[in-house]
Amino acid sequence: MEGQRRQAGGTLVVVLIAIAALATTGFWNYRRNLEVEQRSASERPMHGYSTGDLEALANAYRQEIAGHSAAYASQKTKRVEPRDRVYFDEQVREFETAQNNSGRIRKAGAELSVREADLARIEEELQARSHSESDLERHLRLLVTF
Repeated sequence: MEGQRRQAGGTLVVVLIAIAALATTGFWNYRRNLEVEQRSASERPMHGYSTGDLEALANAYRQEIAGHSAAYASQKTKRVEPRDRVYFDEQVREFETAQNNSGRIRKAGAELSVREADLARIEEELQARSHSESDLERHLRLLVTF
């Protein structure tokens, strides 16, 4: 009888040690994954904004992009066709006109590109936030992901 109690007591100690080791490992892994998650969230440039603010900002950028797209398309249709001129000063003026027009087209395209890049960053942040995961799923992921 006494031998069975010792064996049961020894088995209980081994099980308790295994449970303690699993709990310690789980806690360590949870903390490690939580730090990684927080670090990656802080590296996103727009993590400090609320989701509502980001959605409003994205809508504003979409409207602005529509306006800039129209301006860019309008600038592109106003191409200047250089004509042969007899005098050098007329040729220089023709060149300057074509160069100024090209500058306006490039500037309109650059402004459009900047707005599109900003909108892409906002949509990236919104996409990162939309990852639907319940609290339980998040805790389990943090606990068991190595």
